[in-house]
Amino acid sequence: MRRRQFLTSAAGAAMLSTLPAGAIRAFAQDASGTITFGQSTAVLTLDPAHGAFTGYPGGYEAALLIFDRLLDFDADMAIVPQLAESFSMSEDLQSCELKLRSGVTFHDGTACDAAAIKFNIERMMDKEINTTNRPLWDPIAGADIVDDTTLVIRTSAPFAQLPNTLAHGSGAIVSPAAIEEFGEDGFAQNPVGAGPYMVEGFNAGQELTLTAYDGYWGDKPGASSIVFRFIAEPATRINALTTGAVDVIDSVPVQLVGQLSGNGEVEVVRKPGLRPIGLALNLTRPALSDVNVRKALNLAVPVATIAERVFFGFAQAPDSPLAFDAIGHASVGETVFDQEAAKKLLADAGYAAGSDGTLAKDGEPLTLSLFAPDGLFPGDVAVAEIVAASLTQVGVDVQITKIEKGAYWDHLRQDKANLAWDMAMFGFNPSNASGTYHLASLFKSNADDEGKPDVWNIGRYRNAEVDQLLKKADSEPAEEARLEALREAQAIIWEEAPYLWLQINENVSAVRKPVSGVTVMPIVFTNLRDAAKG
Repeated sequence: MRRRQFLTSAAGAAMLSTLPAGAIRAFAQDASGTITFGQSTAVLTLDPAHGAFTGYPGGYEAALLIFDRLLDFDADMAIVPQLAESFSMSEDLQSCELKLRSGVTFHDGTACDAAAIKFNIERMMDKEINTTNRPLWDPIAGADIVDDTTLVIRTSAPFAQLPNTLAHGSGAIVSPAAIEEFGEDGFAQNPVGAGPYMVEGFNAGQELTLTAYDGYWGDKPGASSIVFRFIAEPATRINALTTGAVDVIDSVPVQLVGQLSGNGEVEVVRKPGLRPIGLALNLTRPALSDVNVRKALNLAVPVATIAERVFFGFAQAPDSPLAFDAIGHASVGETVFDQEAAKKLLADAGYAAGSDGTLAKDGEPLTLSLFAPDGLFPGDVAVAEIVAASLTQVGVDVQITKIEKGAYWDHLRQDKANLAWDMAMFGFNPSNASGTYHLASLFKSNADDEGKPDVWNIGRYRNAEVDQLLKKADSEPAEEARLEALREAQAIIWEEAPYLWLQINENVSAVRKPVSGVTVMPIVFTNLRDAAKG
């Protein structure tokens, strides 16, 4: 039975971004059973722990072919068994019993049994080893072996998202023998899993070559090998696809889709994403602590127009802090473009226009710094410039700072004293598909707003009622009660506007015939799990 899994813009080989088309053709593969994936990010490490698979999302993409997990997501993000044949949550949501497939082996020939799973669960519980994705793993208290094919995972409190954690990319099951052989520091460059493909060659940041694992428990892989190749520039990726140098590309800019749509040898694959883009507002700034100012900023920007014109319809304006396909999404509002209403709210907040039209209050001009990455999010710089121009029209002075995408995250996750931005573009991808996880990561109160954020509450939003609702959404025994708590939390967050809500983009990839079976998942990843050639 074929199991689905995700992939994304992973990594690969030589930096083709500076090569001419003729040179690119030299990379075209000869083997009909080989599929080459030209990706927008590079695979750097392949360990679910120690910072997780990097770079993102490329590392996750490759990992989801090398490793199996206990559970998986299907194409509609429903949770289905993978290494587990079945699973059942206890009524109190504090344990999960899993029945494992028998006879499964890792690529090194060792058994993938209950003992190996227990080793993996305990490894990911260790905060010294697993330093990321902590909200997914902190609730887990332990794993008990019942027999070789039965395991019970316990949590310290009711945790409805436990199956989502096990299906998440960080739930990849690694070979304990390989950890012992290569050590915690060496495994990321020598990964061994139980997935349909095994590593043949890995030049981190350049090229990763996988070959089909003959001992795989499921259906035979659809390709003899898969090559992940890093091609940074979108136009170069498209050229590589159309000339046959690669079979699959990801992260196709929507303004370039037209170049591919008329090509009979190419199929464009698209899927609405789970990552809403917006501007996190620094609520420690006096101006932005006023909800009227935050609502005014949202009214001043033509979000629907951005979605339609900047992204050619490959995006939508949001109606919630969650994306439409996130588990638990509820429609709680709409984006409205009304600059006159924005000006009124700013006036109500005490701001008056000076002779140059710029607003000020008590002699202090309303000047906001906007940090935006260059090339990290779809259309990031162009959208930032539209936002700045729109806010200028209602009297807000905006200063844009463009940050190199590799350094951008460090600018966001600062302690309060070192936050240099008033507004920062951000998009969270809930790669376990859970709306509860999404909202808790962005809007659950930090333990200490003076320090670095616990997860991604970078704007220091704080609401005790929202905290309580998110706790209920993760612990109520009845699913209906959990969803209602999540709906109420979405409504409050939307009303309090801790973000300037922007667009939800579609994920767009492209495939060259005769490759088939490539899909795009809502969680950003381009999925080659079922890919076949010929």
